[in-house]
Amino acid sequence: MSGIEHCGPISATDMGLPSTTAVPAGRGHLPKEGFYRNMDVPAALRRRFVSEAESFVMLAQVNERSTGIPAGKAVNNIFVLGIETKTDKPPIQVMEHIARFYGEQTGYKTRILFMCTYEGECTLAVFRNANVAQGLMEGHVYTVENVNFTQESVRLDEHDLDHAWDAICAQVILDDANPEQVDHRIAVDNRIKALTKEIDRLTKAHAKARQIAKRNTLWNQLRQARLELKELETGI
Repeated sequence: MSGIEHCGPISATDMGLPSTTAVPAGRGHLPKEGFYRNMDVPAALRRRFVSEAESFVMLAQVNERSTGIPAGKAVNNIFVLGIETKTDKPPIQVMEHIARFYGEQTGYKTRILFMCTYEGECTLAVFRNANVAQGLMEGHVYTVENVNFTQESVRLDEHDLDHAWDAICAQVILDDANPEQVDHRIAVDNRIKALTKEIDRLTKAHAKARQIAKRNTLWNQLRQARLELKELETGI
């Protein structure tokens, strides 16, 4: 569809989203200065906007009007924001600022799916708010790189927009579309990754250690880490 916005070669429909969500061509381009002009934004972050982002374009708006999916208690609008980047690294701080900005401006009812392009490569990103009760101690931008939209697409859960957003986050962060207990599953996934790195570190340190007391301490730590990892992986 040539009559809708694109970011690089990608449009909302290329991503698998309904055509009714796509922003018409010529109506989605956003000046980067609008994200920080007249705001108390650190100079370092302003420089990131200039050095890391080439352009911004709103590709789609997913809401009840455009999809028929009912608004949720927490989410009533999901923007799909395209960013043409100047480097192969996703602009993490830029995306976090934008996500927080739109959240504050809309009473935390709007979420953003970012679609970054650089030299034909696509990266999807979401900002997930902190949920201390579920183990997420701070907000964080999660990314998945080298997305091929000819083989996979963004799927919308039609229960309501809360579920739709959680399903999108699950697709980006956990590689599935299950909207249930997303924050808990993210926290578990993060812990599994951290434990895997820690086990590798402890294994190498134990192999190098020569003092008996040190080896025993490292072995006990390694055993405890392996036990926790097994429990997380098996859901014990």
